[in-house]
Amino acid sequence: MKQKIQQAWQNLKTQELEGAKAQELYNQTVWPLLLELWRREPHVYPLREQFDVSIHTLGTSPEATTLAALGLGAGEVYVLHTPESKRYLEQLQRDLGRSVYPIEIGKSDVTRLYQAVGEQVRKHPGKKIALDLTSGTKAMSAGMAAAGYFLQRVYPNLRVAYVDNEAFDATLRKPVAGTERLILLPNPHEVLGDLDEHLAQELYDAREFGKAAERFVSLRRKTGQGGFDLHATACEMYKYWYALDFETALSNARRLLEFIGQDAYRNHFLVRHAGRLKEQKEGLEAIVTLLRSQNLSETKGALWLTASLIQLGNERRERQPVLAALYYYRSLELILQHRVARQGRDADSPNLSEDEQQSMRQYLGRWLGEKPENIRISGKLGLLEAVALLRHLGDSSVGFSDSDMQGYQGVLKGRNKSLLIHGLQVSKRGELEKLREFSRKLYQKAQEEAGLNPAVEPVSLS
Repeated sequence: MKQKIQQAWQNLKTQELEGAKAQELYNQTVWPLLLELWRREPHVYPLREQFDVSIHTLGTSPEATTLAALGLGAGEVYVLHTPESKRYLEQLQRDLGRSVYPIEIGKSDVTRLYQAVGEQVRKHPGKKIALDLTSGTKAMSAGMAAAGYFLQRVYPNLRVAYVDNEAFDATLRKPVAGTERLILLPNPHEVLGDLDEHLAQELYDAREFGKAAERFVSLRRKTGQGGFDLHATACEMYKYWYALDFETALSNARRLLEFIGQDAYRNHFLVRHAGRLKEQKEGLEAIVTLLRSQNLSETKGALWLTASLIQLGNERRERQPVLAALYYYRSLELILQHRVARQGRDADSPNLSEDEQQSMRQYLGRWLGEKPENIRISGKLGLLEAVALLRHLGDSSVGFSDSDMQGYQGVLKGRNKSLLIHGLQVSKRGELEKLREFSRKLYQKAQEEAGLNPAVEPVSLS
């Protein structure tokens, strides 16, 4: 059959015909042979697939659309045509030996094209669909490609196809007969991963670390680029860190640093953050040590853990103020527990002397505006009691004025009334900011004294 096509083409060329006469002879001698070949054995690259639905653009040269429809072999064929190309529908259906579903659009109406394609794709859920962009105006082809590559992200069974040729005859303005082939085009976004990488970066920036990790893992699988393993591991580290699963976060931090140490990743973007990542790994190690030992006097672990809680509070201030308040309360409580432990005392069992209790009542009386004798000191130190004890013990981190403490005492007393603790009180914006400010000041003083600067903020991936 291919030899017959070649011979018919050569005969057509020897006639040296142009225009309508050349087209007429092509239709009589070459085209029937091409149709017979493509009905039997269409040339499809890389491999022929069977589709349920095909959607085509139709221009003023319907032959390419016919070959595409034969190569795709779909049970339902939809044809997007313009008012100008409508007259070729009859020829297309005659050559295919079947009816098609025509949809009329403007030759430059890319919006209508996208709507029409989207409607058909949604009407056939779960089916294999091919979009053929060979024929039609440039705007139609561009619109079909854009629609296909976008919809492919939602409908993975969708493919984009194009009838190409190995040689084109400029005189006859046709592909050299027999060199045509239908190409199932790869999605450049899938091959290169640029769109997925952008979406993963957006998820990471939005602190959706788990979803970002999934996309980076998918990118590694699609592209074969090992560098995405580093991105995924970084996402996993912060995912577990933000979930307060410090041991799993530490495991990922160690794995990430192992990656960075390999020659294969010497030029990876994350290498420039190697120093920061090493510090964060060491901070996680200090937190894990603290949690295992339960020794709150361990300064490095206490400060890194406090910094983590403050970071989580900061990131929820706008969207989830009730949760932010809890993180701030806990960070404040933790740093006070640490300072009490540094004084050799236990906040849960302080064993207060009568002198200490009397001094604490004096402080609390001034802050609360009550008589010292009316103040009861409980067995465990609350937030205000802890500050009062530390003031009595001469701790430099709580050197706040009485007026400052009078401003803070309301939000400190409100802890147990919080909706997520024991009560029904929702933190107001002003109260939240006061709480954040107090927690931050205590943390900073302890931080300055220890000479540590925990950097919990996730490193940039871009």
